[in-house]
Amino acid sequence: MARIDHVHIHSSHPAKTIEFFKTFFEGRVSREFEAMGRKVTVLSLDGETNLSILHVPPGVENPRPELAAVDHIGISVKNIEDLVRRLKDAGVTFTVDLNRSPSGAKVAFCLGPDNVYLEILERP
Repeated sequence: MARIDHVHIHSSHPAKTIEFFKTFFEGRVSREFEAMGRKVTVLSLDGETNLSILHVPPGVENPRPELAAVDHIGISVKNIEDLVRRLKDAGVTFTVDLNRSPSGAKVAFCLGPDNVYLEILERP
């Protein structure tokens, strides 16, 4: 059996990225270390899912999400309506507003720090 251990993203503003995931997704810094001369901060989103933030500037300022190697990160939440409201109040850009998918899940897509494309969903 296999499961994804972590997703690793670049961050041109690590403190801003870390605060974003702490504020909106209850991320907790689980560890920080240096690898190949670069600082990495690992956030635990639920005790099992890890998001690794690599502290380096991106190759392109404001990268276009559709050009990334990873299309998006899907994050399952509870009370999606409240989260979407808080994200919008914070000025986060939504590319797909809150709606219901064919499976019955509530889903929305937004751009996180460094234009990382995020799918936020609440399953029935």
